[in-house]
Amino acid sequence: MKPNRVDVPQFELVGPPCEAPGCSGVLVLTTCLRTKDVFKQCSKCRSEFYRMTGQEALAWTKRTFARVLKGEKLD
Repeated sequence: MKPNRVDVPQFELVGPPCEAPGCSGVLVLTTCLRTKDVFKQCSKCRSEFYRMTGQEALAWTKRTFARVLKGEKLD
């Protein structure tokens, strides 16, 4: 008896909805090691949104953590 094999991962992506008209995918945070860019990419149509350099992304993260530690409200 052969074991059952699953070709497709059995999980659901959770994230913000894709902003492309008519697409039902979700945006997944993606990093390109070749260009050192960070962006959100749709799980279905592969459209890219909010592209920034890795340095800009780290600076944004640092600012966000600093605001949280100070108890400031985030937008």
